[in-house]
Amino acid sequence: MSSDWLSASSSDPMGLAAANQYTQNRASYAEYAIAQAATALSNGDNDRAVTAFKHAAALDPNNTTAYNYLGQIYLSQGKNEDAIKAYAQLVRIQSNQSSEDTSDDAPTLEDALMGLGNAYLSAKQYNQSETQFKAAAKIAPKDALPVYTLGQQYLTQGRLGESLEQLQKAKKLAPKDGNVYYALGSVYNAQGNYMDAAIELQSAVQLKPDFAEANYQLGVAYNGLNYTEGVQEQQTILNSSDATLASQLSAIARPQIVGIDSSSSRNTLYNTVWGANTPLWALDSSLITPGTSAEVSTVIQFSKDMDRDSVVNVSNWSISRGKSAQAGYYNNSMPLSSKDAIVAPLPIAVTYNSYSGEAVVTFRLNQNSSGDAVIDPKHLVFTFNGEDASGQSMDQTANAIDGYATAPFGTIDTLA
Repeated sequence: MSSDWLSASSSDPMGLAAANQYTQNRASYAEYAIAQAATALSNGDNDRAVTAFKHAAALDPNNTTAYNYLGQIYLSQGKNEDAIKAYAQLVRIQSNQSSEDTSDDAPTLEDALMGLGNAYLSAKQYNQSETQFKAAAKIAPKDALPVYTLGQQYLTQGRLGESLEQLQKAKKLAPKDGNVYYALGSVYNAQGNYMDAAIELQSAVQLKPDFAEANYQLGVAYNGLNYTEGVQEQQTILNSSDATLASQLSAIARPQIVGIDSSSSRNTLYNTVWGANTPLWALDSSLITPGTSAEVSTVIQFSKDMDRDSVVNVSNWSISRGKSAQAGYYNNSMPLSSKDAIVAPLPIAVTYNSYSGEAVVTFRLNQNSSGDAVIDPKHLVFTFNGEDASGQSMDQTANAIDGYATAPFGTIDTLA
């Protein structure tokens, strides 16, 4: 027995066989730790999985599975610095021919670089993430993911021109990927180029149905184009798919006039039977006396909370006589006579109630010297071109109303 041992020892004086056996045993133990980690992950126990993956990495410093999963878990937990360390080890392994894992299920060097780039990006270490994404794009020039991700980073940083350049490259590499069109549309929206944004985003929702983020951005583009029907269509989709984005789109949509509150006691202008050639004194009994004047009001309802200063600024309003299909035609298109009351193009005062979302628009009427002045109250158009509480300008397709119209409209009438 002793001579056999001596003989074996003499044939392997460096103990290489024993060292090899030790290395194999450590690798086996590492694989066992990986199996334990997989079980923990399937049970939703990320902390136990991390412990097992770290044990595997300690046993086998070149275990790509351990570092790859550690990076993913840390990134999902917001532990960005730990994720950076894990992915950096993965890059070290896969960028070295002597340690590279070339097995079919191993993460590639591109995967490692993308993981490290995303970890840096999550940590807002933009210079480092940019370096990793560019390296990934260099070794995989036909893959859209690195340039797409770099484009998204530039968008986050407000580097819109560079973002657009990268995303256009990604579009050529992945012409059927709805995510790329969505990202392009987002950049165009950020630039205020709403027409190109709408084109890209329409492609995004066609290529990738049930894409709430793209529906939201498409709503933003339509809002920028003043395409109310399109905004409402995207709003309807989001109302049933993503309540948060639906609320956000509603908040940025341009404000509209939605109607006239005919039930308000402060509305003295309209009556269901008043039309062409209504005696002025029908609006205010004091006007039965020749040469007198009186103030009359209408109550305008808005779709959103408005900016009070903007609403009460009389220069943001105009009063005109209707002469369109939406507004109807003042005096049924008959020529004005000497009896028709003069209506000033601006109100004399406007008040705003933020609780009801209503503005009371007041203007003055003057009786003539004969006491027989007339007016057509239903066809007096009130147009508003101010802002809502968030600074959004009015929807130009719904910024005017009169007593004849059943819905707001955008025709800007002038005094006949």
